[in-house]
Amino acid sequence: MAKLIVIIGITGNQGGSVASTFLKDAEWRVRGLTRNTQSQASQALSMRGVEMVQANLHDIPSLQDVFKSASLVFSVTDFWKPYFDTSNQARAREQGKSIGQYAYELELEQGKNITQAVAREVAGLDDVGFIASTLCNARESSNGWYKELWHFDSKADVFPTYLQEQYPELAKKTSYLHTGYFFTSWQYTPHRWFAKMSDGSVQMQFPTSPSMLVPHLHPRKDTGPWVRALLQLPPQSIVMAASEWLTWPDWIKTWGEVTGMQTSYKQTTVQDLDDYMPGGSGKEIGQMYEFSSEFGYNAEQKDTLMTWDLEKMGLHVPTSSLREYVEAEDWLAVGVMAA
Repeated sequence: MAKLIVIIGITGNQGGSVASTFLKDAEWRVRGLTRNTQSQASQALSMRGVEMVQANLHDIPSLQDVFKSASLVFSVTDFWKPYFDTSNQARAREQGKSIGQYAYELELEQGKNITQAVAREVAGLDDVGFIASTLCNARESSNGWYKELWHFDSKADVFPTYLQEQYPELAKKTSYLHTGYFFTSWQYTPHRWFAKMSDGSVQMQFPTSPSMLVPHLHPRKDTGPWVRALLQLPPQSIVMAASEWLTWPDWIKTWGEVTGMQTSYKQTTVQDLDDYMPGGSGKEIGQMYEFSSEFGYNAEQKDTLMTWDLEKMGLHVPTSSLREYVEAEDWLAVGVMAA
């Protein structure tokens, strides 16, 4: 009988990639969690053979039975959708909080609710039975310097901290997937990824050193293969999921080679991004770039396995290249390039 994987966030980038990977394997059947089983994305997954189940990560009763019979659970939580929700921004103002702190609390709640629900089924999980998408703890890694890099700590404060402290038996069956910068993240700040210069060239502008090598991930295509790789490693493993490791100057150079545009890179400041996106989001994003410049994207955690570590172990993870992604994107249609 095929084993069951339950995928949280299955209609999104990471969960969708995990679904595509496991749907190709007859040894697995797939159950996906969604708030709306009637959405177009949910219906499309149902047509591919996914058992779609309605659940809300902020509603504990809705999670009561969704993980029953699972051999493996893939978890991903969401910071940015709650962050940009205008109703959440209003609630944050009413409570005298920044939207960053409020979104942190919402994502923290998601992670805790997931952990509690999965823990009830721990006995039936495989040795590697729970894989959580997460990031490093910026506050701890920087010795308190970055106290408000909310979208890092909202993940790390649950995966692994809360999980290990409150559910040690589940923690023994858990592995962690750290994700690199998404190839698609330019959509949040396109005018800093692709700033138009007076001479017609394009300049990338981030608060990251031009020499810093950072991980980049095609989330829709490559998350799934990295999850499969974790199943070939012992439980409690940590991997950095990367499609390719590049400096930012190399990223924009590759983009320019494909599009035919003249490009350059300029190291800027957090203040520049804060001015560009006032209200907190520019500072949040800018501090992420600055943190990865000063401490490494995952604070260079020694227990995190990188691409080259897995290669030395004889484990090759098939991934996409940045060039392939850039070639496949219609930069005219998305408004980055003018006709």
